[in-house]
Parts: sequence; structure tokens; C-alpha cells
Amino acid sequence: MGPRVAPVEEAPFRLEVNGERLGVWTCTPEQLEAFAAGRLWTEGYAAASGDFLSIQVREESGIYVARARVPPARFALAQRERQERAAHGCGPLHYLRCAPELLRQRRRLLPLPPLETFPELFRALYAAADRYQDTGGVHAAALTDGKRLRFQAEDVGRHNVVDKVIGAALLTGQDPCRLGLVLSARVSADIALKCARAGIAWVASRSIPTSLAVEIAQAGALPLVARAAGKEARVFAAEPGPLEPAR
Repeated sequence: MGPRVAPVEEAPFRLEVNGERLGVWTCTPEQLEAFAAGRLWTEGYAAASGDFLSIQVREESGIYVARARVPPARFALAQRERQERAAHGCGPLHYLRCAPELLRQRRRLLPLPPLETFPELFRALYAAADRYQDTGGVHAAALTDGKRLRFQAEDVGRHNVVDKVIGAALLTGQDPCRLGLVLSARVSADIALKCARAGIAWVASRSIPTSLAVEIAQAGALPLVARAAGKEARVFAAEPGPLEPAR
């Protein structure tokens, strides 16, 4: 008989900001304050560390509830953007067709490191990702200065894990513009959008991006590195252009 495989923990998570419900998702129930901070940042409800006036997380009848407060002016701006996005009904395309300036509002301050450095960063990511090693049932991510991992998270949702590491950096006063992201999952349009809006300097994935993720990354001048964990890394240029093979 083989080893016993236990289910990966997953629980409902609700985020409220200034008394309004932002959404309900599911996640691995840990690093929840960071999860809330990252989601607020990537949704435009915070644009500076001082915008996090408070974040409190409680379990209520089996649901983890995060209640956050941000400045009223920032809240109103984000709500207006949310309403406009819903009215247009085009999802991530809203940021390509209607609001491309939001993808480049932060200057990225960490250059893309040599491609041969990425396998070691991914080895460090996997070595520290206990659930990933044990079950393969979660996604892992970390922010990095290109030399060592700075913030790490694991979660059942690949979007969640990106929010968690961004939020963890913000809550300690770190600027995402000075950090890159290594990610075990594929880069989807939503992940590219989160990283572009957060100002992440570059994204390296063990998988390949989607076509819409590449469009968003190009519009946001966000370098994407595909298959970065091995010897066949490819760079999707921040500006429109062909794939660049590893040298």
C-alpha cells in the first residue's frame, strides 16, 4: 500500500473594504493578512503602504473574513474603476483597450537577471515549499532580488499565492518594484495583470504564459520568463517582439 495522501486544506475567504464586500474566494487559510493586502493592492484599493489603515482577519462560522480600511479617496477611485470594468464587460481586456496606463503606473527597478540564475532560484523555491513537495496539490511563489528568495507562500490557488507574496512584501514596507517573482504555475492573464499593476519587476514561471498574459505583459513592459526552472528558458520581451532563446 502506498503512502496516505491527505486532502489539501481549502477554506472560504471573504474580503471587505470600508464596509463593502469586495469578494469571496477560497484559499489555503494562512498568511491571510498578506492575502488581503495583496488583493487590495492589485485591485487598486491601495497605492502606497500608508493606504493600509487597518486589516483584521477573523474566522466566522467557518469563513475567514478580512476587514480592511483604506483612505476614502482611494476607495472611491477603486470603486469607480471596478464599476467601469463591470460596465464594459471585457474582463482583462479593459486594461488593454480602456486603461493601459494602469499597467505602467509603477517604474520597475530590478533588471532581469541572467537566465542561468533561474534554476537555482527555483530549486530554492521548491526546497522551501513543504506542501508542494509532499502533495503537489498547491502552487508556490516567492519574491526575489534575483539572488535569494525574500517572501514565499503556498496556496491552492495560483492567483492567491501571487497576492500573498505581494501583500507580505507590502506589510513589511518592501517595494515590489525592486523585486521579481518566481512562480510554480502558468502565468495567466489575471496573474500578468496583478504583477503589472503591482509593479513587479519581472515574472519567471516553470510553465508557459497564455497569449493574453503576453499581451498584458507587453502593454505593461513586464518581462515574462517561461520554463525558467530548466535549460530551455525563453523570454517574452516586455515590448512587442519575438521570443529570445536562452544563451
